[in-house]
Amino acid sequence: MAKNVIVMIGDGLGWEMARAAAIYQQIQNGNPGTKLSDFYTSGVGTGLTLQGLKEYTLATTYGTTIAGANGVFNTGNSALTGSDGVTAGSPVLPGFQFNPNFNPGINASGGATVASGAVGNLVGYDVVRGGLYPWDPGYYGGIASPGFDKEYIKLSYPDSANTATTLYTGVKSYNNAIGVDIFEQPLETILATAAMTGRSTGIVTSVPIDHATPGAAAATVNRRGKYDSEFPDLDSILQQELSIYQPTVLLGGGHPLSNTAAPLPSGVENARDYGFVTKDTYDYLVANPNDNRYGYTFLERGNNAAQTLASAAASIDPNSGERLLGLYGARGQNGNLPVSSANGDYSTTGLDMFRINSTQGLNPDRERPLLPGETDASFIARERNENPTLQNLTSAALDVLGKDKDGFWLMVEGGDIDWAAHDNSIDNLIGTILDFDKSVKSTVDWILANGGWENNQLIITADHDHYLTLNPDFPSLVRTLGVEALTDIDDPAGAGNFWGSNIDAKYGWGNHSNRTVPVYYQGAGSEVLTSFIGQDFNSYGYQIPGYAVGVDQSQIYQTQLAAITGSAERPEITGPQVVNAYFVAGPGKDATIYTGAFDDTVYGGVGENYIYANNGDNLVYAEDGDDLVYTGTGNDRIFVNGGDNTVFAGAGIDYIRAGNGGNVIYAGAGNDDIALGNGINYVDAGTGNDTVFTGSGNDEIFGGAGNDTIHAGAGDNIINAGVGEDTVYVWGGGKNTFALNAGAGSTTIFGFDSDDKITRSSGLVAADMLTITKTEFDTTISKNGDLLATLKWYTGDVVA
Repeated sequence: MAKNVIVMIGDGLGWEMARAAAIYQQIQNGNPGTKLSDFYTSGVGTGLTLQGLKEYTLATTYGTTIAGANGVFNTGNSALTGSDGVTAGSPVLPGFQFNPNFNPGINASGGATVASGAVGNLVGYDVVRGGLYPWDPGYYGGIASPGFDKEYIKLSYPDSANTATTLYTGVKSYNNAIGVDIFEQPLETILATAAMTGRSTGIVTSVPIDHATPGAAAATVNRRGKYDSEFPDLDSILQQELSIYQPTVLLGGGHPLSNTAAPLPSGVENARDYGFVTKDTYDYLVANPNDNRYGYTFLERGNNAAQTLASAAASIDPNSGERLLGLYGARGQNGNLPVSSANGDYSTTGLDMFRINSTQGLNPDRERPLLPGETDASFIARERNENPTLQNLTSAALDVLGKDKDGFWLMVEGGDIDWAAHDNSIDNLIGTILDFDKSVKSTVDWILANGGWENNQLIITADHDHYLTLNPDFPSLVRTLGVEALTDIDDPAGAGNFWGSNIDAKYGWGNHSNRTVPVYYQGAGSEVLTSFIGQDFNSYGYQIPGYAVGVDQSQIYQTQLAAITGSAERPEITGPQVVNAYFVAGPGKDATIYTGAFDDTVYGGVGENYIYANNGDNLVYAEDGDDLVYTGTGNDRIFVNGGDNTVFAGAGIDYIRAGNGGNVIYAGAGNDDIALGNGINYVDAGTGNDTVFTGSGNDEIFGGAGNDTIHAGAGDNIINAGVGEDTVYVWGGGKNTFALNAGAGSTTIFGFDSDDKITRSSGLVAADMLTITKTEFDTTISKNGDLLATLKWYTGDVVA
């Protein structure tokens, strides 16, 4: 075991990418070589701090591929129908059964078809087609072994979401999956496991804190694009990071100032873009930096940011439950920290990281979002001053977490490496890798000063590879022209590198690849990872062939698990369970409970219970307290008493009862029966013919598609019954808002009052003219003959 476990992920940091940066660094340190062979052409290599760790291997990164209703396999499909956007809200695809056969597909997203006889739900990695090693001579114009295909690694490539999910949970999943399996069921992440052992936890990244790699450690949502939502909606990465998983330290990008357009009109202040953090969340944190509902000390970009961060880190005490949240990002740079470029001059800071070079001069971003009177030089100086570096963030995290006497788990991501690779920018690629390597050096120095390797485990790897190839004369061109010049040369021969499989096209590929990635590791428990080399692993109950000269990412997870718990294996769940929080955590204590995909019964105590009941017909009870309940596909019965409860009921015919408090309910597909007490409730009933009762309070109720019946108590309610033949009853004493939808069915409303109003929702826009017709007893609302609503027993004025 290890007291402290540190995982550092270079997003997209494949073997060739590491070699490009290592060669550059060796040249800066005096290596006179001019050809690749003067440096290294296989193995771990030298030049970077990370290459100096004691152990080295390679890892497979592939995920799953599932045929949707159209019969086409796609790496982005879960095993659900996708009919409901809420995580786990849709039913399982009819007849789906996991098949462990490898299915690489025929294009980047899969593409094989059931009709053509394709089978298998794992993409797999074929060492014959892709090479035993990433330095296979077939990629460099050498003699390829029989069966080698340099196009193969383009097929069904993984993304950062599913690979990070595997690194943190040991479970293979689909592209887009954030901490969930192929059934969209939440998985216990290594961060959660570490927290349950009493350790502090941390997430550090150079990109937005709710991006895929950081998000998968501390959230469980079905789509990586669910960055943030307005509280109390918890079906998003950031809200789960802040409200549920609550890492002790959460530092990175995503600041609203970091996505501004370029250039700005004269006299205009920098606009804010709330793509990664909603305006609601950001404004709340700014107004409540030290006393907020999330329990964090909040920092953001500003003057002397690195010094401010270091001072705050020095004052945070994790043993007292204190937590630190930092939100940064350079203007104009997609939510990321300032980019230093290879020579460290920050000359690309403030430019869109997805269109500096890869557009080949068609539409490159060459203008920063300058303020009036601001120059490029002053812009760069301000961004460097107002944002810490990744090394600063890493040092701050170690300062905080190192105070925990029980130890910690920490993930540090160099996320902008991936962005540079997508942009085919060798200058930014090397710069971001060197920035990441500086964080590695700070981490190694910290380890040596804090218990040494016998108390600390360090694993450095990539989530996936890209498809970069260096030409034999790359070192010579770096020496004579410089990396910045090579980045701007469009001819592969002149640039010394190209992206993709075509030696004559420099910009032949801007995406990931399925090639294996390096793993550098050392410290307590590292022998566990070494023991996995060449070994099979388990996926959805099947034994999967291992990688002969390396490991799978799921085994990197197992290594972390062994370091934290003493065992590389989770207890196998083979049947229904009856679980009582009293025996799990003790009387009155907070309990976290995970069950298998069976018909389980779970009793939560009076503490704050986190209950993950998975698929099956589950029965869940939770006493007073702020409870979180997940159930998957199945007909569940869920009872949560008073408190601010959150329930994800999944698909099925669910029976949900909640007491007084601020309840958030996601019922999923199925004919659900939901009744909630008084409080400010949020209900998304999902598709199906649902019945919803809420008590007094200002409730938000979404009926979804189906013939729903909604009873809302007194309060200022917002009600959207969805499409279908719906009936809504309101009981007065408030100002209600009814959102109407075009399409099938209409809504019949009882209790409409003059203080209530009508708004437009699905299929309607603000400019649509609505026809309001009054009869002897009722009022109807329609659009072009399509009946939208009937206000029963009401003939007064209508605000629409």
